Amino acid sequence: MKRCGKCGVSFAGDLDRCPLCQAELSGKAEPSAFPRNEVRKSGAVALSVLAFVSGACLLAMLFLGRLLGLPGDIVLTVCLGLVVNYLFVRNILVHTPDFLRVVVRYFLILLAIAALWYLITRNPVVTTFVIPGICLVALVFDAVLVAVFRGTFVSGYAKYLLFDVVLGLIPLALVALGLATWDVPANVSALTASVLLLALLVFTRKQLVAEVRKLFSA
Repeated sequence: MKRCGKCGVSFAGDLDRCPLCQAELSGKAEPSAFPRNEVRKSGAVALSVLAFVSGACLLAMLFLGRLLGLPGDIVLTVCLGLVVNYLFVRNILVHTPDFLRVVVRYFLILLAIAALWYLITRNPVVTTFVIPGICLVALVFDAVLVAVFRGTFVSGYAKYLLFDVVLGLIPLALVALGLATWDVPANVSALTASVLLLALLVFTRKQLVAEVRKLFSA
């Protein structure tokens, strides 16, 4: 019987990846008690929808930029961000890597895009709302996964959890440096990061400490 090392669940049949977290299964396959499902989900429709939505967003941004007279650097930055987002999501759909690992990395890429956006435009909206918003969404996503998978998620993705906790405090630094015009989003992000860190230390301390030791000993 094949087993997922992250979820700790065993599966009968000839599955190659865990249906819960998409990680590769280990062990020897055993015949399933249920008939094999020959239905295969095609990614063609998803790719078409992704291409259409990305193209529509690009056209809308160009139209709004001309209609509202937005600065060219802002329009260019948003368009580049949409292109990068399309390429990244398309890579997920085509190559189907570890879904959870891709998602937690995706938030880091969004933060990098937002930082680049600010460096080019110097728009305080990015540092006041966009960056704290991305951090808050990433922290909530992490909290949900920790609540569902508990120690197994911490064991597999501890470094990303710690990255998100640290990044959740970054908006406070932006406020301290005078780069943000309103401190409420930054304070909410920092509070969420602190609560998540407290929850990790209280409920998954053993797994977290073990993974941190691995990181520093590697």
